[in-house]
Amino acid sequence: MNVYFLLYTEWSEKMAKTEYDYMINKYYYRFLNDRFKKLDITRAEAPYLHKISKAGKMKMNDLIAELPFHKSHSTRAINRLVKDGFIIKEINPDDRRGYLLSLTEKGKAMKEKVNKIFIDWNELIDSVITDEESKVLNNLNKKKYHLLRKYYNEEDKIDEIND
Repeated sequence: MNVYFLLYTEWSEKMAKTEYDYMINKYYYRFLNDRFKKLDITRAEAPYLHKISKAGKMKMNDLIAELPFHKSHSTRAINRLVKDGFIIKEINPDDRRGYLLSLTEKGKAMKEKVNKIFIDWNELIDSVITDEESKVLNNLNKKKYHLLRKYYNEEDKIDEIND
C-alpha cells in the first residue's frame, strides 16, 4: 500500500473533523444572525447584557476584562447599549474614575429575547443527540477550552460554565 495514501487518508479524516467544526460554526452564526436581525441589538452586543444581568450591577472595567473583545470595541458597544436604553451607566461612588453598569427594564426584556435565541439553537442541536452524548460533548468542549486557556497562558477565570 502506498504510504502517501495512508498519510492522506489520516490527514483527510482529521480535516473532516475540522471541516465539520467549521460548518457547524458557520450554521451557528447564520442561525444567530437570522434571529438578531429581528431585534434592536447585535450579536456582538448580546454578551454584555448577559454578563450585566448575571451580576446585577457591574463595574465597567470588570465587564470589559471578562469578555474576549478589545477595550475599544467594548466601550463602543456599551455606549450603544446606553444610547439605545438597554443599560444604565453611572459613576461608581467607590471609584469616581470608573462606572457601574446595570440593565434597564428594556435591557432585561431584551436579555430574555436573546436568551430565547440561544435556547432555540441548543434545542435544535440537542434534538439529534442523546442526553448522554450531550454530556460527553460538553466534557470534550470543556477540555478543549481549558487546554486553550493554558496554551495561551490565560488565567482560567471559570471552572464551569453554567449558562
